[in-house]
Amino acid sequence: MVDAAGGRSQWCHLTTATVVLMVLLFFTKPLSFLPNAVLAAIVFLIGVKLVDCRGLAEIRRSKPREFAVAIVTAVTVVLFGVKEGIIVALVLSLLQHVRRSYRPNTAVIVRDGADHWRFEDPAPGKMAEPGLVMFWFGADLFYANAAFFAAQARRLIHDSPSPVRWLVVDATAITGLDFSAGRAMAELKQDLEKAGVVLALVVVPVRHHADLERMGLIDLIGSNRIFESRHACVAAYTSESLSLAK
Repeated sequence: MVDAAGGRSQWCHLTTATVVLMVLLFFTKPLSFLPNAVLAAIVFLIGVKLVDCRGLAEIRRSKPREFAVAIVTAVTVVLFGVKEGIIVALVLSLLQHVRRSYRPNTAVIVRDGADHWRFEDPAPGKMAEPGLVMFWFGADLFYANAAFFAAQARRLIHDSPSPVRWLVVDATAITGLDFSAGRAMAELKQDLEKAGVVLALVVVPVRHHADLERMGLIDLIGSNRIFESRHACVAAYTSESLSLAK
């Protein structure tokens, strides 16, 4: 309120605090004689000033879904109350988070002429090297999205217009792997092996090596197919391709 009125010095804030304290201590009874309409108007004006129109416009431009959550929350507060609005906002935010976990962002990683890694839409046919598809999955792997992960990986192989020899899963964003996801990874490895495609992992966090070992994935995939960097993976693929060509 002080800022809206143009106050900038500490004296303005101290004076406002003193006046508010005096009103609360000695003038609450006189204020009770004000009509409810006047009190409602005062509260309404204060509430209007709390609405950040510029912030809402910025959210609408950058994040339309979050803007929708903000509007639904505001309507709920007006119609039902603040507590109900907070509950609705929490529920909608949690639902959005769950949706992103069930269907996270995915991409294929390619290299440009300057040897820079670039993320692109996961369309079949995009490769980091001829015959090598590098697949990036943007969330933890767990029971709810394991089938989606496997389906996306198989699509990159089976729908590719040119033969795929290696499918490399970039695990940079995979910070967790549960039992169902481990089974899905094992089934994917077996299906790819039947199709003559090698499954490899790159940038696996060190703390997950124990989980992979307990689930038997290191033995199944092969320790020589788990790489610490993308460049190391590409180098191994290139070396193996040259050996086969000879």
